[in-house]
Amino acid sequence: MSTVDQFESVFKAAAKSSYFHESLSFGKILLVSDLDESESKLYLHSVQQFFSTILSKENTKWEILCKSNFGSVRDLLENVEEIRPDLIITYRNLRSEAWRWPYSLGEYLDVLTQVTTTPVCVLPHPDCENSPDLLTQSPVNVMAVSGHMCGEGTLVKYASAFTPKGGKLILSHVEDKCTLDRFLDAIEKIPELDSEVARENLLSRLLNDAKDFSESASIELKKAGLEIEVEAVAQVGRRLEDYRKLIEQDHVDLLVMRAKEEDQMAMHGMAHPLAVELRSVPILLL
Repeated sequence: MSTVDQFESVFKAAAKSSYFHESLSFGKILLVSDLDESESKLYLHSVQQFFSTILSKENTKWEILCKSNFGSVRDLLENVEEIRPDLIITYRNLRSEAWRWPYSLGEYLDVLTQVTTTPVCVLPHPDCENSPDLLTQSPVNVMAVSGHMCGEGTLVKYASAFTPKGGKLILSHVEDKCTLDRFLDAIEKIPELDSEVARENLLSRLLNDAKDFSESASIELKKAGLEIEVEAVAQVGRRLEDYRKLIEQDHVDLLVMRAKEEDQMAMHGMAHPLAVELRSVPILLL
């Protein structure tokens, strides 16, 4: 490596991505339900109770779309476009019995989460075991999930907004072991590169970038006056398996993650299996 290249590498390594906090407000919240009008109002009360320490009832206008308001995906999208909420709250497998099986979120949410730019909070289906009990206690431990935490300002902003005073925000970054091993295996086949140095430095760089950004977020959230605990997790593993363990270990009440990528139309590659399989955990999809 030339002296110029070495200098550039040192310069880039010293440059850290920082978090800048902005407060969020949810002036209008839309509840989407496949229950009839009276049942939807009862369900709304449970949802408001669940989010009582996070979303203000006084400063928020709540609206309901119930079973009679939409009969197709197109109907739902048109209603959302007309109402223009700041947040959508619903549950998996609308107008379907498929909630009984862990294979999809259902056609309504598969489309809605990709078409709308509004965050969608997906709750367990009302008929799912433990669902009624789940909504009786507000979230305390919130986990932001990302495979590249460095630079995820929007993710942290929403996750912190949904972490109540006295609660804990976990910024979790898991590097996929299979992907990392594939790159390291390719590096080992390039004679000009020192594979041992590359293996050690690449892994260290990836994890340190995530830790540095999480530390920046923790400092900025404290400066903003948020009375929450911030914990950073950065590790290598198998994402779905490791996130399951982290969720159980930290008693996570709400997951926050991205549902979209700029270069694909379907749900974010990591978000889909997590959203589908973690059926008992409320998930905020951005």
